[in-house]
Amino acid sequence: MTLLTSGAWVLATGLALTSCSDSPRLGDAGDRTPATRATTNAPDLAPPAARGLEPCPGSPDHQFSLGLRGDRVTGLRRGSGRRVVILTHQSRGTPCDLAALGARLADDGYRVVAWTSQHSSSTRTLRLLVEHERQAGATYVALVGASLGAATSITAGSSARPPVDAVVALSPSSQSDRAGDVTRAATRFRGPLMVVAAEHDPSFADLPPELARLHDGPEEVEVVAGSSDHGKEFVLRRTDPMIDRVLAFLARSGR
Repeated sequence: MTLLTSGAWVLATGLALTSCSDSPRLGDAGDRTPATRATTNAPDLAPPAARGLEPCPGSPDHQFSLGLRGDRVTGLRRGSGRRVVILTHQSRGTPCDLAALGARLADDGYRVVAWTSQHSSSTRTLRLLVEHERQAGATYVALVGASLGAATSITAGSSARPPVDAVVALSPSSQSDRAGDVTRAATRFRGPLMVVAAEHDPSFADLPPELARLHDGPEEVEVVAGSSDHGKEFVLRRTDPMIDRVLAFLARSGR
């Protein structure tokens, strides 16, 4: 398999594929204002909704709190039904990190669960949350994460039983809980996997080709040429093209 860095998709077996606030993002190595977004010296005084940003919490959101075997999980739920997408934020983030994506997912008919916990976004806790949603009646569960949350989505997705139906990783870090766990997880996970990173995101751009090589299943892998976006920056606004790609990928994984 050859990874393309020109913005084209790498397609593997089985799938034919064709924001939360104005504050700066904290924590990940890629923290910065993305170079690919147009900027001016004058502030943008348009309201958040006019800029495609999603108020968070928004009026459709329902706050929740769960005790999961020694960990306290809190967050926001939106939408209804048995098709569930669990959103995992990046380092030092909040359940609002992927709010615009969550809103679009809910509009598309998914029940969206955006979470955080006392013990950060650990693989064990996310796996327990998947188990909780299955017990609550979910017949389809997909994991979507940004940066550290993307790595955790891959590691939890590979070990959840029954397996999750799809994983989307936006700028995954090279490890979730321990060194090497993301690449090991990629060899175990057989479900649909989507991985995205920016060409000019140091170190993060190196992982997608490795995951494409290790993963044996339907996949989409892209290194976005000319971009320096990181994690949630790919889906900061409801109108970001990456949201459409995520929705299309999840729709095909659910067939």
